[in-house]
Amino acid sequence: MKKTLLLILAFLPLSLLGQELKCCESTKDIESYLTGVWKVKRSNSKTLYKYRVNRGQGHWTEMEQTEKKGEYVITHEHPIVDIITYNQGFKLKIKYLYGHWTGDLKHLNARRMLVVSNGKETEFIKTSK
Repeated sequence: MKKTLLLILAFLPLSLLGQELKCCESTKDIESYLTGVWKVKRSNSKTLYKYRVNRGQGHWTEMEQTEKKGEYVITHEHPIVDIITYNQGFKLKIKYLYGHWTGDLKHLNARRMLVVSNGKETEFIKTSK
């Protein structure tokens, strides 16, 4: 039994046991990677999400692509995006008129973001800076 447990622990990455964010160690790192335009991966949706973040707070805009290439219509704007630091990583909190949305950042780099909210993982890809 002990040998089996040791083998499992040897091959199981310790990062799976916690919810550590892969890439970033500070709010400044999160800001630099997060700022830009993102799209849900594996989605046929024309919806894009633009983040502008500085000093832990920012602005989030939801846009729809029009028929003309490079043109977008803003569908929602939320002036307050907070980056929350907690013992296991970072969270995004978007405040809007009637409440707020919070998601855990599970993975973030210059091209990919994975957010967990309400037990559901959503993967985003960056389309531009």
